[in-house]
Amino acid sequence: MNTMTSRTSTTNVRPGGVDRTAETRAWLRARRGAGRARRFGYVAYVVLVLLLGWYGLFAIGLLQELGHRRPLTEHAEAIARMLPSGLVCLALAGLLVTVRDALWRGPVTPPRPDVDWLLALPVRRRPVLLPWFILSAGVWTLAALLIGFVGALLIASADLGDIGALTLACLGPAACLALLAVAAAAVVERSRRAADRLHRATPILLLVGLLSAVQAGLAAQGHRARMLEAVELWSGPWGWAAQPVLAAAGQDVPLWPAALVLLLAATAAALAHAGKAVAELPTTVLRSRARASGGVLAGILAGDLRSVRLAMTGGLEARGRGRVERWVARLAPPRSPRLLVAWRDTVALLMAPRRAGLMLLLLALAGAAASASAGIRGGMAHLAAAAAALLGYFAASALLEPARLDADDTRRTAWSPRPYERIALAHALVPTLALVATGGLLAVPLALAGLPSAPLVVLAAAPVLVAAGLLSAYRSPVPAWVLYSGPLLADTGPIISMLWYAVGPLTGVTALTLLLSGPLPTELPPAAAPWARLAICWLLAALMLRWTVGRARKLVRDECRSTFPKYTSASAGSTSRSGRTNQDLI
Repeated sequence: MNTMTSRTSTTNVRPGGVDRTAETRAWLRARRGAGRARRFGYVAYVVLVLLLGWYGLFAIGLLQELGHRRPLTEHAEAIARMLPSGLVCLALAGLLVTVRDALWRGPVTPPRPDVDWLLALPVRRRPVLLPWFILSAGVWTLAALLIGFVGALLIASADLGDIGALTLACLGPAACLALLAVAAAAVVERSRRAADRLHRATPILLLVGLLSAVQAGLAAQGHRARMLEAVELWSGPWGWAAQPVLAAAGQDVPLWPAALVLLLAATAAALAHAGKAVAELPTTVLRSRARASGGVLAGILAGDLRSVRLAMTGGLEARGRGRVERWVARLAPPRSPRLLVAWRDTVALLMAPRRAGLMLLLLALAGAAASASAGIRGGMAHLAAAAAALLGYFAASALLEPARLDADDTRRTAWSPRPYERIALAHALVPTLALVATGGLLAVPLALAGLPSAPLVVLAAAPVLVAAGLLSAYRSPVPAWVLYSGPLLADTGPIISMLWYAVGPLTGVTALTLLLSGPLPTELPPAAAPWARLAICWLLAALMLRWTVGRARKLVRDECRSTFPKYTSASAGSTSRSGRTNQDLI
């Protein structure tokens, strides 16, 4: 029996051996039967409370509104114009979310005991793994049906069709899309080549979805591209699923039955192929996915999003290098040791061009929000400025993965003769330059359009955003008393835990919002106001970097204390302050 290979057969039973599948499953049913009724009842209770408490109140309220009036009738024309591209965008988003889930978890994720012990027995794999695929398909289908019913209610509230016909037209294609997406996810989970292709195609798919959303927004304003809509409606299952809904909404879609037949045939073929793929899932993949799921659950319960991210990344399979990665790997390091951290950060950024693309997208959205805040007054201006600052923080955070990796494991910096806190500060150089350069280029059109202070805003905000990201990266773990202080603090322990981890972005985003949208002293002339904001922002960034130094020093001190008990608090503190190197401490 060979369960450690990257690709397993459909059975662990050797030719001529004894098949223990039926006996093993009967024993498991007998052992699990005692608590199965209680678990099923609890899950049913939670699902019922969530559906009736959140989803049910919304759906019932909207149904009552439909019985008396049509609340969205005044927006009926705009909704009708945006339906073709909007439905395609929604279908693409659902497919991408479901298939991307297979990169770290997947539709077939048995518990760790099943993977570690049950699959090693002489049993056939298909009867063991197929119920987990059916469970995932049922969960995703239920979610799709709930979303489809809400869509039918919203379209009916605009008086674009009968609620009964719209419900049938939405629920059927939604279920087919969900099943098709789960089947594709099973293929991605089984095949490393499919996972690699999906990973590389994700930026293109995100760009297509974003363009579809922009097209829907333009169509709502009266700028429709009918030829492009026709191509989208016949480009794949995402368009086939939209055609019955459009026909029920009163639009001219004469061939929607053919599209529905194509969708049903594609779903049936995908499910048949997925049934075979489930039995061929490698044991190593199932084992890594089971551990990743446990780590994600633990991180969510602790309120630590970084742990969630690391657990999800740990579930990904190793991928081969492309041409760009192989070229970057040949870059020679600098001669000066002081530039080694900046060189590592640059190489890491070039090796992950998706982070640069994400930064560019987030900075473009932040610039749009900032320009919107400049043209309004009052609370909406502060809200738009906060949105711009938050998007800018996420853009800076996308470039700070090397700093977060060094903070996760202080031994990664043992190669450097410099103190640990200086390495933490050196991580600010490349992200700051990247944000200033990219944001400056994006600010040029805003400056030409009537906002001459836009480049100065970029120059002022970039150091603050990078400092906030570093402050969040070099945070110590949440104290144990917070995790176990729910009853003592009126069940606010999880909230305090989340605030503990979010102190960096909260500080940077809040301060930057107040500095950029708040008033300055009236004694300052108008020409000096941007420069005053620039000086204050740089002072704030310096203070936050000083805070980061203290956090990094405490982080490595606690790490040394836990690894080497002979280092007391006083000795570790004096060692760090006296300029000892990182190699002396680790």
